[in-house]
Amino acid sequence: MSETVVIGLNWVGDNILALPTYRALQHRFRAEGGISVAAPEHIATLLGSAGIFRKVIPWNGSTRNRISMLRAGHFRRAIILPNSFRAAMVSAAAGIPERWGYSSDCRGFLLTNGVGRLRERGHQLEDYSALLAALDAPRVVDEIPTFSLPSNLREKARKRLRALGIRLDRPLFGVHAGGLYGRAKHWGDERYCEVSERLRADGYDVVLLTSPGERVQAQAIAEAAGVPMIGQNGDVLELAAAIGHCSIVITNDSGPLHLAAALAVPTVSIFGPTDPGRTVIPGASRVMRKAVGCQPCYQRQCPLRHHRCMTEIAVDDVYGAAIGLFQEIDGKVESARLL
Repeated sequence: MSETVVIGLNWVGDNILALPTYRALQHRFRAEGGISVAAPEHIATLLGSAGIFRKVIPWNGSTRNRISMLRAGHFRRAIILPNSFRAAMVSAAAGIPERWGYSSDCRGFLLTNGVGRLRERGHQLEDYSALLAALDAPRVVDEIPTFSLPSNLREKARKRLRALGIRLDRPLFGVHAGGLYGRAKHWGDERYCEVSERLRADGYDVVLLTSPGERVQAQAIAEAAGVPMIGQNGDVLELAAAIGHCSIVITNDSGPLHLAAALAVPTVSIFGPTDPGRTVIPGASRVMRKAVGCQPCYQRQCPLRHHRCMTEIAVDDVYGAAIGLFQEIDGKVESARLL
């Protein structure tokens, strides 16, 4: 059994960006049975396929249940990645004797080994550098998040896409219009609908990528643009496998953006209230951003109610970026075939 449990993060994108951190911790504690991870159920399936962890503990629901699940693991050490008070409290209440994490959110007294955060925040890949250094578990500096899907999942997604009427003998564009963080990250349903219609008119296939929490929004776009959707059942692995079949993904700053990057699928990403310098891996996405004086605000709703950082990004620009990126990638593939 592993002696160390990592308290994982709550969002798909954050966990993807934390993959190098998880790998560094696995390497550090491999002589002690490696590491386990506790994460929300829909994240747990994704982490379970990453090939990193000795055990994955899927949890949802009450704090009491989370405490019981950790206590049942008889862990000696907890490494707490979320900065929340709750994550530290659950680990302490479970009786885990050694508890590592950042001393933020007034939770220092719950940690046996509190670590100070770096004052200047750079790329999100570096968020846990101070914590890893304290644990003597440095990650590989130039490592970027990568993720491979088993062939059976890819084949399952292929069959699912074909059942939706998608022809996989021609380019497939994935479109993700949502983002559970808040509407401020959304480029706009009508704009995504127009891009989807234009891609279909040019002979490309389009699939709408979504999740249970975005289902109503996605359904409206799917019906208006006449495109199928996938991901509404909450199966993150199915969504990831569908993304793996895409030629290009067009998305807001959200989980599918980071899934695509980890799967080496080119993306056009639309940023407004958040900073692409924090989350986009250099070279992994063609970023669309309109500079306005109030960004980045990181608000869930536009506090000024004009949402100019998103509304001033034109459909023509996003469409042109997507087609240009596809032609660039397709040209490289064709050149390689001729060699």
